[in-house]
Amino acid sequence: MTVDTQKSITDHIWTLLTDDTALKAAMGGTVRCYLTWATPDAAFPYLVHRIDIMREPGTYAVRRATYYLDIWSDSPNANEITSIRERLIQLLDELIFNTDDVSRVHIETASEGFVPETEQDIWHYATLWDLIFRRDSEAASINGR
Repeated sequence: MTVDTQKSITDHIWTLLTDDTALKAAMGGTVRCYLTWATPDAAFPYLVHRIDIMREPGTYAVRRATYYLDIWSDSPNANEITSIRERLIQLLDELIFNTDDVSRVHIETASEGFVPETEQDIWHYATLWDLIFRRDSEAASINGR
């Protein structure tokens, strides 16, 4: 157990995305997915993700979170980014999964849309996802004190 809910969730989603052959095809053969910020001069297209965890009122074991997943593309039109977005919806929307540290992670789309960029042919599409989950390993550590 890693006893880190954020790492557990983002690692699981990262693996799901980077192993998917259809997403690889939509992204030119490689899924580049960065935590919080892309590396300088990262090759397009790429994804950037992060998570913001909040406490569910009334219980310490259940958490809500917002998962941010942004798509970046350098393309003469929006076709590449919309293909990537379509596959992300197929993979993530209404997904339920477990890891060693969390259980019953339920993810669903909350908001999405294009973000205007000043650079010609740079496309940015931001997605927000609602998550609810049980933080099993952290709750076990708290109970074991």
